[in-house]
Amino acid sequence: MGLIAPKAIRDGSRKPIAEHLADYVAHLRSLSRSRKHLAYTKNRILRLCGACGWKRLQDVSSGGFNRWAATETALGPKTRNEYLAHISGFMTWLEKNGLIARNPLKTVSKAETRGQERVKRRALDDAEIAKLIELPGGRGLVYFTACFTGLRREEIKALLWADLHLDEAKPFVSARACTTKNKKAAHLPLVPELARRLRELRAKQGASTGKVFRPGVPKPKRMRKDLAACEIPYMDELGRRVDFHSLRHTFDSLLHRWGVSPRVIMELMRHSDMRLSNSTYLDASLLPTFTEMEKLPSPGASPKPDKNGQNLAKVVQSGIEPTNGKVVAFRGETVPLAKAVPSWETAKMAEREGFEPPVPCGTPDFESGAFDHSATSP
Repeated sequence: MGLIAPKAIRDGSRKPIAEHLADYVAHLRSLSRSRKHLAYTKNRILRLCGACGWKRLQDVSSGGFNRWAATETALGPKTRNEYLAHISGFMTWLEKNGLIARNPLKTVSKAETRGQERVKRRALDDAEIAKLIELPGGRGLVYFTACFTGLRREEIKALLWADLHLDEAKPFVSARACTTKNKKAAHLPLVPELARRLRELRAKQGASTGKVFRPGVPKPKRMRKDLAACEIPYMDELGRRVDFHSLRHTFDSLLHRWGVSPRVIMELMRHSDMRLSNSTYLDASLLPTFTEMEKLPSPGASPKPDKNGQNLAKVVQSGIEPTNGKVVAFRGETVPLAKAVPSWETAKMAEREGFEPPVPCGTPDFESGAFDHSATSP
């Protein structure tokens, strides 16, 4: 004779999934999830349960989901993974609340998405950025803000003048936790030219309260017209498109080209995983790969001497006779090894002043100082 399941599980198994789902959506609402997220969660779980024939919790199985995923060819792998995330989150919540013994979908693997993306985005190059941010009617300033802060559409739409600290020595924008995707507040530095144009907009509106962009953020149809006016193709030959979220890809790619460290880029992009900043959002086609390759010498060529006249080719040599390892040749002198390699304890650390690019990377031709990105968040 087997053990009887707890009463909560027995009662939960007799209750329709739709009723459990209503309780789960109410739980998500208490966590301040957006209306869009709540709608997606409810509709997708109901659609999945209907397609798999799941009416009660005891009907849910990993085999049923896998059969649905194999036959649902109308949805891409990324969307199928989103369905899995919704139903798995639901099952995990039921398990934590003692309504099921275990999550039956815990062993289901995600679909492979690499190379199968249905929506591919690209970043804008410098010339395209320069055209887009000069559009009239305030839309150019919206695009400017998106390209140089990485803020998302809804985050820009919700910007208040109270969020902009334009009169500080180093201007910045505060992204409130209630408006961000990860529900965490963030301080993002503003490049001087963007701060100047935002101050001009504030003076023009004659108010320091309320929303910054009162007409709102350009909708997809309006943005496509703006792209056409700037002679920027919405879709390139490789099938990569430019939409509002592409401006976030543009910000990530600009940071890489400016020589910003990957950890700082991750912070400015507000990513939890560095792989998102270094791969997913980076448009590698805009990196200066050809310029960097030109730094390599031709085969057999001797490297050029450094500024002190020392031949760098002597740094690495082959066929050197063994020595006792007590002394080394250092800039033409014979000195003890301890003096050739100074101790880090006596080295002077550089002051923390933010990030600076080692070499300019063809930034748009704005006014002088427009790309002084040494400002850091307070």
